[in-house]
Parts: sequence; structure tokens; C-alpha cells
Amino acid sequence: MKKTLIALAAVAATGVAFAQSSVTIYGKVEAGLQKMNGDSLKMTNIHGSRLGFRGAEDLGGGLQAKFQIEHRFSPDTGMDATYSPGGTNPATGVVTPASSTFWNGMSTVGLAGSFGEIRLGRYYSANFLGANNKPDPFGGDGAGALRGIGMQTTHVRTANIIHYSGSFSGVNVAVSTGLKEGAAKAHNSFAVGYANGPLDVGVGADKDAGSDVTNAYATYDLGVAKLAFGLGNKKTAAGVKTEGLLFGATIPAGPGKVLVGVAQAKNKTTDTTTNQKVGLGYYYPLSKRTALEFTYGRDSKAKTATGKNVGGADFTLHHNF
Repeated sequence: MKKTLIALAAVAATGVAFAQSSVTIYGKVEAGLQKMNGDSLKMTNIHGSRLGFRGAEDLGGGLQAKFQIEHRFSPDTGMDATYSPGGTNPATGVVTPASSTFWNGMSTVGLAGSFGEIRLGRYYSANFLGANNKPDPFGGDGAGALRGIGMQTTHVRTANIIHYSGSFSGVNVAVSTGLKEGAAKAHNSFAVGYANGPLDVGVGADKDAGSDVTNAYATYDLGVAKLAFGLGNKKTAAGVKTEGLLFGATIPAGPGKVLVGVAQAKNKTTDTTTNQKVGLGYYYPLSKRTALEFTYGRDSKAKTATGKNVGGADFTLHHNF
């Protein structure tokens, strides 16, 4: 009888622990067709198909332990999206080994509470999440993407990161540092933003051994359209300065939304406009989880190897789960 009571107590205790923990499986599977000037028609994965796991455990007193791991893959081949087969340089004989980053999306563990959230591992830089990725209606993906021109980027994700984020009365702050380990250089980043109703504004910056980057953005939702503005500046270690501008809009239309914008990049060192791009798209939801998307882009300044304007179009089907 005594052993039975002990066993029941153990089961009950285990049940309480499970009740205070949660694990969610999530992801996206996307495939589409893309035709860019100078390239043949190909299957693409513009928003990044992924499989992820995230979980949280209630530690009491408003404190949670959290983790998140996310794998990115290419649905057209089924391979790891970052896989590189490596090879041997025939001229020098230098061997580059095969490589991949399996948990490419992220791999973090951390703590969260009223103070905000701290993540350790591989994660997005503070500037990328807090400023760089904010104004582009296309989310930086596809033929219509404007982020890579109007905003400036050094790091999307950082390994060996310590990342803090918090929100206080509409003010959002984030700070991250990627530790210097091995050949990797230290990378520091921050972002500060303010969101209140239809208005969202903010700034962010990245600094590492190779360059300094700053980004600023503002978005305003009028109801009939969400307007966006972005400004990006970059200075390389060699002293080359680049300035980018972005104007965009997301417009409800029928069951979906129209995506439109323009972006420009200028080499301030040589006073030369290097990119001048227009993007256009339409997002059509088939359900809450499944959608069709078309995007088109054309850069009147950048040229392909054959002298054509850089540009093209893509049509994708994506499903979230």
C-alpha cells in the first residue's frame, strides 16, 4: 500500500510538471516558380520553408524557461537549405569540406518575464528584427523585395549570441552581442522602437569588424493602406559609404492585399546611384494557413552579366502549420 501511494504521488507530481510546460511544433512549406532576367525558370523557396519546435516551462513568479529550434529546408530537393557540397579547387588543390547549419533558423534557450526575454544561442540580430526588416512590404523575399536595397544589412542571424528584448508601454528595445569565438569576429547590435496604434517607428544599428550599419523606419496604418518608409546607411572598413531609401505600401484589395514599393541605393563615396528598384505583388489567402503570392521586381540601375536590367517575377504557394 505504501509503495502504491508513493507511485501515485510521483505520477501526480509528474502530471503537474507537464501541465506547466508546453511544446509547439510549427512550420511552413512553400514552393514556387521564379523567372529572373538572364536565368532559366526554376523552382524557388522565397520565404524559407521550415520546421520548428518551441516550448516554455512556467518556473513560477512570472518567470519562464523557453527554447526554440528551427530547421530550414528546400522543398524542391528535400535538402537542408544551407547544405554546401564543398569541393576541390583544381588550380590550387585547396579542399573545401561539405558544410551545413541544420538549425539555421535559430537555436536558442533563455528566460522570459516582466523584464523581457533573454536568448542564448543562434538568433536574429537586434537590428534585423527591430529595424532592418520592418518597412519592406515583401519582407525582404522574392523578386519584388526591397529590403536589400533600401535598408542595409551586415547580419541577419548571429551565432554565439546573447540577445535581450523587452517592451515597456509601447517602447520596444533589443540588444544583442555575438561573442568572438575562433575566427568569428564580435558583432554588436541594438534597436529601439515605439508602437502606438497605427504608428510604428524605430532605429537600429549593427557594428562588427567589417562595417557599421544604421537603419531607421516608420510605418503608419491608414486602414485603406499601410505606408512604410525606410532609411539605411552602411560604412565598410575600407571607408565606402552606402545610403538606401525605401518607400512601400500594403493595400487591402479583395480578400488579399497589394504589395508595392520603390527603393534606391547610392554609393556616397562615388556619388553614384547603384540601384533603383520597383516592386509589385499580390498576396491571396486561400485559407488562414494557405496562400498564393505573386511578386515582380525591376531594377533600372543594376545590370545582369548580359547587360539586362536585374529583375523578374515569381509565383508561390505556401502553407503554414
